[in-house]
Amino acid sequence: MEVWIMVNNRAGRQHARENGEQVRRVFALGGARARVAYTDTVEEGAAFLQQAVEAQPDLLVCCGGDGTLSQALNVLQQLDAKLPLGYVPMGTTNDFAASLGLPKEPAKAAEQILHGQPRLLDLGRFGEREFLYVASFGAFTQSSYKAAPQVKAVLGHLAYVLESAKELPFLRACSLQVDTGDALYEGEYLFGAVSNTLSVGGILKLDPQAVHLDDGLLELTLVRMPKNPVELGQAAAMLGRGKYDGDLVLQRTVRRAVLTCGEEFPWSLDGEYVPGAAQIEIETLPQALELVL
Repeated sequence: MEVWIMVNNRAGRQHARENGEQVRRVFALGGARARVAYTDTVEEGAAFLQQAVEAQPDLLVCCGGDGTLSQALNVLQQLDAKLPLGYVPMGTTNDFAASLGLPKEPAKAAEQILHGQPRLLDLGRFGEREFLYVASFGAFTQSSYKAAPQVKAVLGHLAYVLESAKELPFLRACSLQVDTGDALYEGEYLFGAVSNTLSVGGILKLDPQAVHLDDGLLELTLVRMPKNPVELGQAAAMLGRGKYDGDLVLQRTVRRAVLTCGEEFPWSLDGEYVPGAAQIEIETLPQALELVL
């Protein structure tokens, strides 16, 4: 078996090469021919993925944060190619990895892949792009892509919290219409997310009994603009608990949603900034991801 391993040097707490060597050793001891590339930039990662598509290894293993796996998916989409994928979480938050219950220790995650089986999971589509686990807008979405990689490597999840705190004085609502096909929601929203995960950056938690990563559905979460600091605190508490009472936070399962705003507004896809548009269509791609688990 030929295994190609891509390690994001900027993921995690500054132990990428050490962790990457652990992963390589697991596959080598398991009898695989393992090739490892350590990447520092998106461009280096894309170049390695291009080579992988040309070489067609038996397995491509992505080592890094959720964004590393998301990048691999989008490069493969652009190349109109598919490869069996494995994922070793080495990032700071790893929401998607946690939702899958993947081991936090790189060697154990690699061992699981080595002896694992392919599983089909859902993806999301945002315009022409695919996303792994979340598309979000509004309050606190900028913290995921504005926190410097060097700071995230040292502080981990705290880096997102600190960056989120900077946004508090600048919170503003987005006047939005959301059409799910079954219902229409209109209002002033502080935050919104369409997700396929049990958590988003420690800010949003979802019910593990209700969320399934392979059911062909996405979870829509909308937070109405609070009228005062008390309501803001209530909304934050509900998001953190994953329990929603009243009309301040709305959560529904959807297959598709069209979000229309009077102006363009920025989004975050799997923690990466993307420019928005006055109208965005989001839909589920049922069982479009094959991941060896």
